[in-house]
Amino acid sequence: MDLFDRTLKWPVISLLVTGATHFTLEAIRPDLRNTFTPPVLAPILLSHGGWVGHRAIGAGGTYLHAIVAATILGILPIMLDIVGFGVILGRGSDVGILAGVFGCAVIVFGTLIGAGFALSSGATQTSVGPDRAA
Repeated sequence: MDLFDRTLKWPVISLLVTGATHFTLEAIRPDLRNTFTPPVLAPILLSHGGWVGHRAIGAGGTYLHAIVAATILGILPIMLDIVGFGVILGRGSDVGILAGVFGCAVIVFGTLIGAGFALSSGATQTSVGPDRAA
């Protein structure tokens, strides 16, 4: 469990702040929904996923650990899109589910890239050890 704590702590905090900012901006200015489109949001989610994938390998995990961590992180956009944008902002649950699954998938894609990069470049626990986890 310590592996997931070290892997997910800062990506989760960062994604919560990012999601809260996105939600707040769209709640204040609903027209921003035309700006925050999948091509705009995908690189942000992809980078969070890459961070998780690279961090999971650096913390001593395996490719499978990285995928599990990505799935855990991917719950955040699913919840934000279904509850936040779908229900609270009134866009509907179908739109929220579709956007949430998209966000989760992009995080997983980024994690596959980040973990693959870390494995191929030799990022091990010695290069990103527990003393650097905070």
